[in-house]
Amino acid sequence: MADGAGGKDTDKAATAVAGARWMDSLPQLGLAYAAGLSAGLAFILVGLPLPWMLGPLSLAIGLAAWGKPLAQPSAVVHPMRSLIGVAIGSSFGPDVLAKAGQAAISLAVLVPYTLAITGLGFLFFRRVAGFDRPTSFFSASPAGLADMVMFAESAGADVRRVALLQAARVVTIVFALPFWLQFAGGLPLGGASPKALHLWQVSALDLVTIGLLAWGGWRIADRLGLTGGSVVGPMLLSGLVHAAGLTAAKVPVEIVVLAQVTIGISIGAQFKGITLREFVTVMSWGLAYAVILLLIAGGFAYGLALATGLDATSLLLSYAPGGQNEMAIIGLILGVDVALIALHHLLRVVIVVVGAQIVLKRV
Repeated sequence: MADGAGGKDTDKAATAVAGARWMDSLPQLGLAYAAGLSAGLAFILVGLPLPWMLGPLSLAIGLAAWGKPLAQPSAVVHPMRSLIGVAIGSSFGPDVLAKAGQAAISLAVLVPYTLAITGLGFLFFRRVAGFDRPTSFFSASPAGLADMVMFAESAGADVRRVALLQAARVVTIVFALPFWLQFAGGLPLGGASPKALHLWQVSALDLVTIGLLAWGGWRIADRLGLTGGSVVGPMLLSGLVHAAGLTAAKVPVEIVVLAQVTIGISIGAQFKGITLREFVTVMSWGLAYAVILLLIAGGFAYGLALATGLDATSLLLSYAPGGQNEMAIIGLILGVDVALIALHHLLRVVIVVVGAQIVLKRV
């Protein structure tokens, strides 16, 4: 009994300490969000694309490289991702099965495409950059940064290098695509907002529904052990509910904007402590690999658009191996087929994660 009581007291003490730390960090978090929102406004004034994500991301990377990173919003990153998952799922209308049928060719092509770019990336990092085999493989695998870092650590790879290369891939694609789509494609990404209602226009019932879908989907995904559960779970649950016509609730614009700022700050934090040597010897390889991936994705998207009649922009966002959240947000703002984009990225992540586990077991 004494041991049990002691354990409870220890848990209470740990909870109290965590709560105290959270309260102490609130001023720093407030400054981080104020700085991020200011950077977003600056992007809007200049007319740059995807301002609420790329503005905070640019500032966060610069300050992290300078050795003065913004406070990491760790406690709200996953809740924000869950809300983005609900927003993505809300695009799954009753015609989602028909869309999946139309996209069958593209989804089938995605399997060899993902395997091919992973193999190409492995050869690039191994033969051209000269990295060791585990580091080359997990740096080339186009999936979530956290998953690849975890697998890399288990395989004895250079974890710091893998993290920087994965972050370089995501950041390069997240930056390059909006600029290309806006300035070359003429699409309205500068200062644009998702086509959704404002917070004050959403009913209390819809807000409760959104919250329950985010929380419930996340918890179900965690129970099932799904990769990227905080996004995938809410996305799938929201998709099922919206496809069944049980609700038409949409995540308000303000929440999507806040989620973009949060994601921008959190991605930028990955570059904390990066040195000039690391940038020259590691980040430059990641940038080069991302450019190669974008060129390949563009070629596949163009070819599949001709073959299937699907929207080329949706296919480009589907095949570009940036973060699934980030690509979906671009789709939400442009008003293109987000359900199609989400299906492709979900399949890509599943292929890479399953493949990485197979490699870990065999090697």
